[in-house]
Amino acid sequence: MQPDYRPIIALIYVKDEELTETFRKMFKDVRLLGGKKIVANVISNSEYWNFFANAREAILDNLDLGLEIFTWKPNEVNKMIKKIQQYNYKGFITYCSDENKYNMRKILDILPTSMKANMLRDYCK
Repeated sequence: MQPDYRPIIALIYVKDEELTETFRKMFKDVRLLGGKKIVANVISNSEYWNFFANAREAILDNLDLGLEIFTWKPNEVNKMIKKIQQYNYKGFITYCSDENKYNMRKILDILPTSMKANMLRDYCK
């Protein structure tokens, strides 16, 4: 049996101070799901460098997994969805803080049905 190297897409909409723990949880979930690569889409108003300052520790602890990171402003959701659809992905996982559950639900509502069918885990319920 061939290993599955298709990436797992992560949609992340959390506060900056929750990024380290969210990334740790994401890496753990991807390992449990047998993934080897992650495409993390972080929706945030903070600057790119600020994001890395908060997520750096978790990223450095998991260098054995392939990782692509995209940061998106909340008004760039349509661009993000177009970018995700370019991948041949295994599935996707959502992470959000309590303050952003409503916004993440709105994002999930506009996803195409084919993408919704590939939901592996949803932590935004």
